[in-house]
Amino acid sequence: MNRISTFVWMVVIVIAAFMLYKVKYEVQTLKNQVAETSHQLEQEKQALHVVAAEWAYLNRPERLQKLAVKYLAASDVTVAQISDIEAIPFPGQTQASIDGEEGIRPVAAHYRKGE
Repeated sequence: MNRISTFVWMVVIVIAAFMLYKVKYEVQTLKNQVAETSHQLEQEKQALHVVAAEWAYLNRPERLQKLAVKYLAASDVTVAQISDIEAIPFPGQTQASIDGEEGIRPVAAHYRKGE
């Protein structure tokens, strides 16, 4: 009985040592993955800072003004160009209406009259 017990304990110790060895290397692998991911994250943060700096450089007001003058044919807005919203032809537009004392009429008429 004593020999069987000793053999069983030796097998348990060998299995425990193997499991400990296996867990140790799994932990080391995970630590390496975490370190690599942290390094990649830091590189991405630096790349984002570079992109933000480039964006700020490209969006300088004086540069945008030069590009607008060069590529856009814009002119000042005149009073004749300003119109009411009702003058815009919206395709397939349905008008909401209000049921008042005078019957059903468009909502825009309600606001124009100042009611």
